[in-house]
Amino acid sequence: MAKVQDAFGKRLRDIRRRKDMTQEKLADLSGLSIQYIGEIERGKRNPSLTSIETLATALGMSVAALFDLEEFQISNEEMKAKLIDQINRADDESLHLYFAISRAVLG
Repeated sequence: MAKVQDAFGKRLRDIRRRKDMTQEKLADLSGLSIQYIGEIERGKRNPSLTSIETLATALGMSVAALFDLEEFQISNEEMKAKLIDQINRADDESLHLYFAISRAVLG
């Protein structure tokens, strides 16, 4: 359970920071205390479903998006740059694997 709490807290902090929002601003928008938000972000508190919904609304996103622990909403340019970087850093075996996967998926 602690791993999920830690991951959710990190995700909440990352999203808040990407939106250039302080804990104080998020607290104002959500009606939750700064202390409670900080404890969630540090993985010390397990937020209720109601609090999660409130946080998602305050951040301008859905609950589902808030729980997406993968990288959220990156641009096509960022995706291309990440793919190119992975290809450039790949050893021969990985490069052949990337190529085989792309051919299998894309034809």
